[in-house]
Amino acid sequence: MAGISTAGVEFSRDLMRYAEVERREGHFKLVRLGSCEFGFDAAGVLFDRLTPQFLDAIREAMADIFKDTTASRFRFVIPSRRQTRFTTTVPEDADINMRTDLVGYDARLFTANQEGGDIFPLHLQRVQNTDVHRFAVSHLDASISQSLKQLQPVFPEANLDPVPAMPAAVTAFLQVAYHLHLSSRTYLLIGAVEEGYDVIFAQGTEPLAQEFLSTESGADLAYHAVLLGHRLGLTWTDIETVFLYGSQLPEAVAAALEEAFGPRVERINPGVVVGLEGDHFGDDYPIESFLPVVGAAIQ
Repeated sequence: MAGISTAGVEFSRDLMRYAEVERREGHFKLVRLGSCEFGFDAAGVLFDRLTPQFLDAIREAMADIFKDTTASRFRFVIPSRRQTRFTTTVPEDADINMRTDLVGYDARLFTANQEGGDIFPLHLQRVQNTDVHRFAVSHLDASISQSLKQLQPVFPEANLDPVPAMPAAVTAFLQVAYHLHLSSRTYLLIGAVEEGYDVIFAQGTEPLAQEFLSTESGADLAYHAVLLGHRLGLTWTDIETVFLYGSQLPEAVAAALEEAFGPRVERINPGVVVGLEGDHFGDDYPIESFLPVVGAAIQ
């Protein structure tokens, strides 16, 4: 019986990362994983319509990389800076229709009644002794999906869907936690992404909070991560491990995090989700940068 193949793709400035994963009988098999560097701002071409004459180069690169693909769906990771994000609560007794209406109402408030677009609610760990559910919500402008349609000619039979970056990272992390048998303690994920850092707290396999921080200072990053934890009722000592993902951290930022959190800081390996241990890639391979695209591919 053939498996179902899905590709995760991420454009970050001049770089495209990708992972194609086949799901078969409850297991994930890696079909392809890698990156493609362009000589121009590929993300700007695709999403901001900059230098549109380079769009054909993106199409040709994707056609070449996925020339023998069987993927029926491509999920594109959308960076946090291109989203409207907020946290909201929904009464416990709200059915799916009421929950959708409430989340949609809040989205209209935060986007000044913007029409269209896509809404992605991520269920967060429930606050004890309350009768509400919490959701971290990402809203993507309708222009995001319109931009992705520029790639439809490359894969005319496939679905091309946007996926917010932090929920994609959470999806992959939950699978990593399962494969590594992580405890129910608290974990902090820090992703070096376009124009800042994604900061995610999780307790065991339940996400607690997510926040995008635009800064170049490692000290500010460490401070705001600890502050976010404090708002959740967590202390510095509650954090079991700080997992790094995304682009390589600047040396000053890496040093600041190590000073703040000590030996608990380590790169995450999403390869374990598809049966590839850390030594499969070698110490120099930036496997941690593929956490969101692996998450997008297995959603």
